[in-house]
Amino acid sequence: MAVTLDDGAGADPILDRAARELRDEETPSWVTVSAAILETLRRTARRTTPIDAAFPSEAAGDTLRIGDHVVRLAVLRALGGLPSRVRAVELDVEGRRLIGASLDIAIPYLQDLDELVAAIETRVVDALSEVVGVRVSPTDVRIHVVDVVAP
Repeated sequence: MAVTLDDGAGADPILDRAARELRDEETPSWVTVSAAILETLRRTARRTTPIDAAFPSEAAGDTLRIGDHVVRLAVLRALGGLPSRVRAVELDVEGRRLIGASLDIAIPYLQDLDELVAAIETRVVDALSEVVGVRVSPTDVRIHVVDVVAP
């Protein structure tokens, strides 16, 4: 069916119908859409545990609270590039103070375990210090090898 470009009204019934439906269609306003988006986010939001943090250091600086999921994400990002897969990150918290972390990891077959664990501990300690401002020692980071995967 051909669409004509002249000004003749009713020249193309399909085009006339499409134009009429577009004029009649009610478009929701941004306020309505944004309210619906916020409501959906509130229903799907996950709970978080607040962790006390200090910047630039624990001894002299400002204090604030950071959600545990932010700290876990920092740990996961710090471990990127290592030949291991993190299965779980649990934060050890007393009250709201971070005192350590436990990680479940999968390692590649024939990987040097001592070297990999030392690298993971170092990166986790650095990530926790950077994000929370509290220095933990490598002994406060526990690594559990839960799986061995093909290299």
